[in-house]
Amino acid sequence: MTFITKWPNDMVFGRGAIGQLPDWVKQFNGTNVLIVTDSGLLACGLADQVADVVRQAGVGVSIFAEVQPNPTMTEVRKGVELWNSGKFDVVLALGGGSSLDAAKVIVSTILTGRTIDEQAQGVDDAEGAVVPFIAIPTTSGTGSEATSAAMVKDDAGKKHLVRSFRCRPRVSILDPELTRSVPGRMTAATGIDALIHSMGAYTNRSVHPLADVLALEAIRLVLRWLPRAVTSGSDIDARENMMLASYMSGVAISCKGNDAIHGLSTPVESVINVTHGESLAALMPHVVAFNIETSPEVYARIASQVGVANGDASQGARVFLQRITDLRDTIGVSRNLAPLGVTNDMIERLSQMAVSSRSTQLNCRSLTREDIGSIYAQAL
Repeated sequence: MTFITKWPNDMVFGRGAIGQLPDWVKQFNGTNVLIVTDSGLLACGLADQVADVVRQAGVGVSIFAEVQPNPTMTEVRKGVELWNSGKFDVVLALGGGSSLDAAKVIVSTILTGRTIDEQAQGVDDAEGAVVPFIAIPTTSGTGSEATSAAMVKDDAGKKHLVRSFRCRPRVSILDPELTRSVPGRMTAATGIDALIHSMGAYTNRSVHPLADVLALEAIRLVLRWLPRAVTSGSDIDARENMMLASYMSGVAISCKGNDAIHGLSTPVESVINVTHGESLAALMPHVVAFNIETSPEVYARIASQVGVANGDASQGARVFLQRITDLRDTIGVSRNLAPLGVTNDMIERLSQMAVSSRSTQLNCRSLTREDIGSIYAQAL
């Protein structure tokens, strides 16, 4: 057995943890902070609230609130231009996975000056110091605060994955109080992402027994707490446990990667404008059913460990598949790709994109392009 561990940097977790933000800004010798966020958090006042907390450190702060869902290099370039014009010295990402990913690529672009195609080939070889980077997630599911990866679209709409250990957050501040106002559908879409991250990490071909422990606990937490977080947003226990599950699943995928659910979802998100968790949810049971045909013991082991089912591998795996499908349907995320805008004539193009994905190649069962096309067709 051989594996490598590169844990995330510092993390602060707990109700009211946002109160520690000024101390971290001071620790980084910050004098002028750029907050990277979205228009929704600006409109609801949360971005200004966090800016006020930053000011308690006695420093300047500006808000860049132009990040869109499925962020693009347009926002990244605007953020870099603002950074270069404002004498900033700390980047603070506030929001869901889109804002955190956009901030990561803003940081890596500041460091390297490279195009997105070049950054997708690597950035950690670049000379110079990385700017101090703080992440404050306001949703629970993407785990971006814990990962070394960021996903952004180029000007043609193609998604690129940028991996960098150097450009990860120096500290992530996880305060479940900040997630209490997230709408139910968004809670569901991000929460299912945490489940699929942890399942993908546990079942794929990579070897990392420490990450497996985190993935299993994340699965258990999501199955128990996500329905409550969706239906009772003010339930702070549910919010707290979902935020913990999100972070754990993020660490797990940083150590091990994902599986074909993400491998097939990313092309969909490149071709049409769709929420990440919605496309994942539509694909999830079909990929898991495909995998169970040859690897039922992996899913049966999850079922046993998280208390869903015991018994022989085939039965346990099928019970687990039914459990996660029931969860998806209960929380109300997408069951099919067609309502999201995927059509039959897109399948060939999507399959060609998915077959070369690293996540697809890590899947516990190998997939041909024909296998992938079949799964897309079933998910329509």
